Amino acid sequence: MTVSEIVKRVRAAIDELMQNDSDFLRVSEDEKNLTSVIIDKIGYALQYVLENAPIDKLDDDMLETLTGTALTNSFSINGTSLVATLILPADLLRIVEARLSSWSHFPVPEPDTSQVYLMQQDQYAKGSWDRPVNILTYNASGKKILEMYCAKENSDTLRFVFIRKPSLTNVDADHPTTDVSVPSQLEASLIYQIAGLVMTAFKDELAGSFFAIAAKYMDPDRVNNV
Repeated sequence: MTVSEIVKRVRAAIDELMQNDSDFLRVSEDEKNLTSVIIDKIGYALQYVLENAPIDKLDDDMLETLTGTALTNSFSINGTSLVATLILPADLLRIVEARLSSWSHFPVPEPDTSQVYLMQQDQYAKGSWDRPVNILTYNASGKKILEMYCAKENSDTLRFVFIRKPSLTNVDADHPTTDVSVPSQLEASLIYQIAGLVMTAFKDELAGSFFAIAAKYMDPDRVNNV
C-alpha cells in the first residue's frame, strides 16, 4: 500500500465508525492536520503489527535467517558453562526463532527482569539443552544480547530467524506514493491500528474500539479465546 492509500483507508475507517458523531466530524474538517497525524502513526502501527502478528501471516521475504559463518562475529559458546551468547542486530524488531542444534524446540525469550533470569544463576535450576531457556539482556558494552541456557556441546550451532525494523525514511506527506510493505493478510489490522493511534489524539475514549478491531483482524482465534 502507498502512503496515500493508507491515509484514504484510515479516514474511511474513522468516518464509518464515527459517522454519527458530528463533533468529531467538525474537528476533523482540518484535513491537512488529520492527514499528518495519520502519516505520523504509520511507523508505530506497522512495527506493532509485525511484532505481534501470527508468524503464518507474515511474508517469507520479511524473515531473515542467520546460520554458520553469518554468525561468526556475533555468536559464541562459553567453553565452561556452555552458555551461548548472540549479539543481536541493532535494527532487530522481532525474534522468530533462536535455537541451538541440540535443542528440540525454540523457547520464547524472557526478559532479564523476570524470575526465569534469576533462576539461571542457580546451577540446579538453570536451563539446559533438554529444557532450554532464552534470556534477553545486555553485555558489558551495552549491546542487546540473547543468552541461551545451555548448549549440549561446544560444537552446537545456532539457527537464528528474525525480522528487522521496517525502513520508513520516506513515509511522510511529501512522498504520498511511497510504498509501505505490509503483508496482505495484515492490511486491515494495520489500518485499524493506525486509526486507534489517531483516536488517541482526537477522541481518546474511542481508541479502544479501533484497537479491538485491529486485534480481531490480526488474530481472530486469539481474540475469540480471550
